[in-house]
Amino acid sequence: MKKILAQANKEWMQLRRDRLLLALGVLMPLVLLFLYGTSQSLQLRNVPVAAYDYDNSVLSRAYIETYGAAITFRLVPHDPQKSPESTLLYGDARAVLIIPANFDRDVRRGSHPRVQLLIDGTDANTGTVLKNMARSLNASFLKKNNLTQPSPVLVRLEPRLWFNPGLSNAIYFGTGALAMVLALFPALLGALSVAREYELGNIIQAYASSLSGFQWIVGKSIPYIILGFVELVICFALGMLIFDYHIPTDPSVLLVATFFYLVAGIFYGMLFGNATGTQSAAIQGVQMGAFLLALLLSGYLFPVRNIPDSFRWISYTLPATHYIVVVRNCLLRDAEWNIMLRPITALAVLSAIFFALNMLQVRKMQFKG
Repeated sequence: MKKILAQANKEWMQLRRDRLLLALGVLMPLVLLFLYGTSQSLQLRNVPVAAYDYDNSVLSRAYIETYGAAITFRLVPHDPQKSPESTLLYGDARAVLIIPANFDRDVRRGSHPRVQLLIDGTDANTGTVLKNMARSLNASFLKKNNLTQPSPVLVRLEPRLWFNPGLSNAIYFGTGALAMVLALFPALLGALSVAREYELGNIIQAYASSLSGFQWIVGKSIPYIILGFVELVICFALGMLIFDYHIPTDPSVLLVATFFYLVAGIFYGMLFGNATGTQSAAIQGVQMGAFLLALLLSGYLFPVRNIPDSFRWISYTLPATHYIVVVRNCLLRDAEWNIMLRPITALAVLSAIFFALNMLQVRKMQFKG
């Protein structure tokens, strides 16, 4: 134990001397937490729509204003000499609303006039959302103008939203951003600490000393685990101000999950430091292997169930995938141990696997040395 603490103290002294790296590990997470939590949005707003009104009646203008009043759409002017198809083709609007002639008359007669909405389907998700929103606006217009056929209401649906009643993107992404911040910096610091030993030649001294591989790995990781918890406290305080974080009823769930998450991230970064031997290559490896994969495949941006089967297995090998589940459930649902046991167990297993891989790397290097 004394050797582990001595190695940890040596690592802490090196970290204290490198004030730029220390500031990077403490201050940059705050910036990234704010950016990742506030700059992402799944809601469509102000999609430009051009309206071609070939009826020019009071009712047709009221129909167009239904789109103008919705936050999803924004009415934009268009060149009347251009056809609706050209307006869409040249990107003047993302959608084109076409109201036929005699719209008012046909509505009054019950002739079921057809209003056309041309939607730019380049982005499949956006196109689907706009199509569904158009149907909703059409139903709202008919109801507002008493144009629906009376029918008895046999079943009345009353949806209620739990955990995030306002459907706030800031709350959803703000909780996930905590996992993204802790995915990058502990892994990066762990990788740099090992790569620096190779660049300075100090790794030979470690091999020649009486330190075992276990003691060397654990001793190097302890300062960064402590620094990771400091990052957690600072980011959590910022999250309470911006993203309505609240302290869970049982904080031990989040703390234990964070411990295994930090351990897994640091050991994962040390793998890159051992494999590359240079700080520049270690940084690139962590950016690709720890951060980019976590950003795309962890469930931060897209639900894991929506990821293609051929890539989904990668998601479950990422610590961020399981930690995001814990963070969002603890901060939004106030989940307890009986619910969070599976993802925490997965984090513990991944930590053990990354530690074992580090042991194999260190032993191989010792034999080579």
